[in-house]
Amino acid sequence: MNGHDDVPEWAPRNLSETGDPDAPYTFLGASHPGGAPSGRADGGAGGRPPGGGAGGTAADRPFNAFEKPARASRPPGPAHAAVRPGRKRPRAPRKFGGILLGPLAGAVGLVMLTGIGAYALTASGGECADDGALTISVAAAPDVAPAVIRATKRFNDARRQVAGKCAVASVRSADPAAVATLLSGKGVAGITEKPDVWIPDSSLWTKLVGQSDRAGATANFTRLGGIASTPIVLAMPRGLAAQLRNLGAPAQPSWRELLAAAGTAENAEQGSAPTESAIPPRLFRLQIPDPDRTATGMGTLMLADALLSDDPQGQAVFTGVVRTFREGIAASVKAEFAAFGQETGERYPVALAPEQAVFAYNAKRPPEIAVAVYPAEGTVFLDHPVTVLTEEPGKVGAARLLHEELASAATREDVRRLGFRTPDGTAPPAFSAKTGLAGRAPKALPPTPAAEVKRTMQQWAQLSLSIRMLSIIDISGSMDRKIAPGATRLQSTIRTAQNGLSLLPDDSELGQWVFSTELEGERDWRELVSVGPLDERLGSATRRQLVLSAFAQTRVKEDGGTGLYETTIAAFDHMKRTYKPEYVNSILLWTDGKNEDKEGPSLPATLDHIRRAYDSERPVQINMFGLGEGVDVGELRRIARLTGGDAYVAETPGQVQALFLKALSQRVCEPDC
Repeated sequence: MNGHDDVPEWAPRNLSETGDPDAPYTFLGASHPGGAPSGRADGGAGGRPPGGGAGGTAADRPFNAFEKPARASRPPGPAHAAVRPGRKRPRAPRKFGGILLGPLAGAVGLVMLTGIGAYALTASGGECADDGALTISVAAAPDVAPAVIRATKRFNDARRQVAGKCAVASVRSADPAAVATLLSGKGVAGITEKPDVWIPDSSLWTKLVGQSDRAGATANFTRLGGIASTPIVLAMPRGLAAQLRNLGAPAQPSWRELLAAAGTAENAEQGSAPTESAIPPRLFRLQIPDPDRTATGMGTLMLADALLSDDPQGQAVFTGVVRTFREGIAASVKAEFAAFGQETGERYPVALAPEQAVFAYNAKRPPEIAVAVYPAEGTVFLDHPVTVLTEEPGKVGAARLLHEELASAATREDVRRLGFRTPDGTAPPAFSAKTGLAGRAPKALPPTPAAEVKRTMQQWAQLSLSIRMLSIIDISGSMDRKIAPGATRLQSTIRTAQNGLSLLPDDSELGQWVFSTELEGERDWRELVSVGPLDERLGSATRRQLVLSAFAQTRVKEDGGTGLYETTIAAFDHMKRTYKPEYVNSILLWTDGKNEDKEGPSLPATLDHIRRAYDSERPVQINMFGLGEGVDVGELRRIARLTGGDAYVAETPGQVQALFLKALSQRVCEPDC
């Protein structure tokens, strides 16, 4: 997939590289010495299925911006009846040497290429036909590849000279994530050879590659500017957009309103949510394409991070937003739009997607078109930069000449026909309220610095990992004291833990303990629910249901003290012994006081045990929450920080909720904290 989608339906697909003589025929555009290949009756590459057309009904065929729409079928009857009186028969396209002419010649050539993902676009005759031609390889994101192919054909036909040689370009449609994996030195993910010129869908990829410190990473490259742009928008069915207008929602709501309405988990917007909004909470079912594989998903993270940069609770809120995003990860933009019309309950599907993808979706004439919502604060644009990776002087010169063609008026027209804006934001003529798109470009947020791209993606890598967590709640007698009118310390803790449970997807693992003193014989702690997957069935209920039931039944031990140290050691040893590397393994311990078990281990003994047992290769992080007055936060912090965690003290229920999210976001710094 690329930053917008897996290979878009209107873009060429991968070419077989087996060398098999039966591999699909590659038409080389208007420059091909033999002209366009003839159609094949079997419907193979380069031909059409029997009966003409692209095969299937108009609704089934993929959208192609360079293909003429099929005419409506004519009623049966004599051949002469198909021609209306007073009208001439349409003139067939003129041919010269087997090559179609006219303004759609290149478009027809592109249609012939559908089904093929690599192109040796060369000019015929002259020096360009010799082995001495200077050839540069180009890898282009599939969404913009059709326009790049047409521009490259024009470039090759022009027979531009570099150092006395004819410059020729060959183009491959390539997944930006796969190219970035290769260039970053991370390995091979479908792309094995570094191209001379790379045109990903976003500069975010080049920034990420430039920040790689792996051996073999591409360190030096030259950016020549973008050839097409498209903003990330919130796409929704037109009926839902009309419903929002009827509710009084502004034409350009804020990102905060939209995220709050898109199912952001409880407390994710603590201290930051809009105080009033016409959009009901949890109205949307939000989907985004995978940030690890798409520029759209990556750009969404940059957008969220930028909007929260000045928020005092920014890191905690970002944690909550990431949890929401994670719950709605889609395989591709295409998959996001496939969910339209599949409402579940009262939640409606919405998609964070490129504006161009909305155009492409609507061009297929779905039962209900999608509408692009442009939030008030602005958005991130995907800029499709031309990036020169080679350092050979001749190839660099050829790449610069190719960029001139990629920046030409003809290429700008081609990218608009695909549904992109030009780099200056000029929209295609078809953009209008009728088509669900705005002609005026939305505000662009400032570009994200390369170091910030790396940092944000590291945060995502940490926060999107599944959690394996042991939650431990103090039930000593003092937990029955009021922390606010109508709420005891235990009640506030349980309420926050319940909300925290809603943050965790089903593939998280969770267990629940309680502790006081001598809960089971001389042991200070008791296991209520074992650590395991939340969606695992234990008898007639899932683990998630059992944890919720345990919360509801938890009561204080009226005469119980606080067996803090023994419980902490036991929990740490248990989580280390059962450690799972594919999870973030952590402990959340809630208490309202100091250790009161004089028969148990001391603070020095506890610190020594954890210091010796901690393994940076199998890290278990401890976070502790102190509730109310009388908590020795210094003591808790000394224990927690040995594992990269921290301790927090809350005096109100609101602080408990906010600090809980802060504790979850603490794991962002692993493994360097």
